[in-house]
Amino acid sequence: MKPVVQLIEEWTAFEEISNEQSVEAFCRYYLQKQRPKPKHPGKKGERIMNGVSLLKTVGRILSAYSLYFRSAVNHIEMPPVESFYYLNTLVHMGEVKKSDLINQMFAETTTGMEIINRLIREKKITERTSPDDKRAKLIKITPKGTAALDEYYKISAKVIEMTFKDLSDDVLVDCYEMLKYCEQRNSTLAIELKNKPFMQMYEQAMADKA
Repeated sequence: MKPVVQLIEEWTAFEEISNEQSVEAFCRYYLQKQRPKPKHPGKKGERIMNGVSLLKTVGRILSAYSLYFRSAVNHIEMPPVESFYYLNTLVHMGEVKKSDLINQMFAETTTGMEIINRLIREKKITERTSPDDKRAKLIKITPKGTAALDEYYKISAKVIEMTFKDLSDDVLVDCYEMLKYCEQRNSTLAIELKNKPFMQMYEQAMADKA
């Protein structure tokens, strides 16, 4: 097969799994494919242990980040970090139903409603009755919420610097690109399966993996 034909075929495969259609993203995707494969890729036990190792690593990094961030938020005497996560998600979603924001946060309904209602009382979020469904409330971030979010962003930037101090930008981008598809797939799937029994979750997730 001529190299240019192979390149076109690889690009076609890349387009099907990536939302970022750039040459840089494609190069990272292609180089990742060329890395040595596991010695026994067909062994289910080994694959599960590889997943365990990855989750442990990602989880420990996230736990360290959360520890730093909670300390930073306390230092500047801002409300609990949960407020940041909800405000940050809402500002990207725009005006939505309360349930949409709660689902996006993978939260339990009661927990999510408590945080949202607290932000409404603090006037960082405003709500109104949906014109399409009088039973639903639409929420959006307020100027006060945006101002609070800006303060969170300032301190979060310092925490991110601390967390990834010894990693180059190239490594960070490569890690992001490698895990982006996994994040996108599970973000959609988790919301869809949220209230189903576990075995039903498992069967649907595994049937969908192809």
